[in-house]
Amino acid sequence: MRLARPATVRRRVTLVPLIDVLFILLVYFMVTSVYRDLDMIPVVRGGDPMAGAAQVDGGAVAGGTLLLRIGAGGEVVLRGQALTPAGLTAALSGAPRVLILPTGAAPLWALTQVMDAVAAAGVGDARLVRLEDGA
Repeated sequence: MRLARPATVRRRVTLVPLIDVLFILLVYFMVTSVYRDLDMIPVVRGGDPMAGAAQVDGGAVAGGTLLLRIGAGGEVVLRGQALTPAGLTAALSGAPRVLILPTGAAPLWALTQVMDAVAAAGVGDARLVRLEDGA
């Protein structure tokens, strides 16, 4: 005696439920993701960042403000003199305000080092200045 097995029906795998699940996951992660706060570094918009302070020489501004320039090679220049990291720390001691002016080709690591040195020196007012082309 032989028992007849019912024929197995091959079910097709449908993609509709998979697409629905992926869409729901996409929406979930878009809603719950943390967006970067692009305003975490305050930027002064409009006006001259050195308004109210007369230029005294190439690196110092009236009122004890220092102007640090960062060159394309990462060198930090104050009053026309290139500074070493130790010299930068010494120059920043006691400065109430610092303006940082990187060139367009200045490397990010140099800007980060200068900003870290400014923060470590306890400067209360540090500003990042960008020159815009008038064209």
